[in-house]
Amino acid sequence: MKGWAVLLILLLVGGYLYISGEVKVPEGLPGLDTGSSSGGVSSLQDEVKALGATEVEVSLSRDDALVRMGIPTVDDNLTAMLYDVAGMAYSSSHAKRVRVEAYYLGEPLLAVTVMNGDLENAELEDIRRPEFRIESDLTLFDSRVQSVELTNETASVTLEYLADREGFWKDYFAMAFVVLEDAPWVETVSITYLADNGTVTLSMSSRDIIRLQSGEVTAEELPGLVTVSKTGGR
Repeated sequence: MKGWAVLLILLLVGGYLYISGEVKVPEGLPGLDTGSSSGGVSSLQDEVKALGATEVEVSLSRDDALVRMGIPTVDDNLTAMLYDVAGMAYSSSHAKRVRVEAYYLGEPLLAVTVMNGDLENAELEDIRRPEFRIESDLTLFDSRVQSVELTNETASVTLEYLADREGFWKDYFAMAFVVLEDAPWVETVSITYLADNGTVTLSMSSRDIIRLQSGEVTAEELPGLVTVSKTGGR
């Protein structure tokens, strides 16, 4: 995802983090080796804080410059701020590779990488953790995610589904695809729905999810591709 698509997701993420209040704020950003230019580091830190960053870690060298900054809010100024900081870092170091990472409430969100000072061709990157990426992306649906567990083989999500039954299956297949996009290495995606009288778990193989999205699955074939298991209730 690039540009506005990334920013839209991150705006939603910011609201999710603020409302949920479940993210613990760490003592600080991941530490960096500041390199040999301590004066340049200190000056750049001050410049970045003047733009509104709450915490700033900087590492400068001839080949690489890395800036990690904490931001107080996630809004539509974030992308411009990343580019501004990248320009500052390049001016301070003239490094071949400049990377700026933004963190919100301790969670990595968005990064920009600039090669040889070419800001016009900078690469914007979503750097959220896979578990958090799944959790926040599923807020696009009418659901409340309780947990996300990832292994080498399986992505398991537990959630409350808050929408009506009419759109359930459409949402399920869409959510399964979102989970697979965020954890493309897994072989199976399982979504467990919480209910008052128990749980229902629906599982599909990654291969079948991809086939479904590409239109290769027939209506007759589809029911046999979903494994259903229940606990509690009847």
